[in-house]
Amino acid sequence: MEAAKKLQLYFIGLQRDDQPTKAESLRKEISVMEEELKIKNGIIKKQERMIQGWRKELKDQLDKHNNELERV
Repeated sequence: MEAAKKLQLYFIGLQRDDQPTKAESLRKEISVMEEELKIKNGIIKKQERMIQGWRKELKDQLDKHNNELERV
């Protein structure tokens, strides 16, 4: 009976060792969030570059149309 109790306590101790602590869980969650943030920042920068390119194209088209109107 005593041996069974010791074995049970031993296995309970092993289970506790396998489970991450609250701090470890939070660190892991933070690192996942930081990675997501990096990815999203990259997407935002890419979209900002696209928008700047579109603005330049639109400005060039507007200048071209204004020049044509001035000639007429």
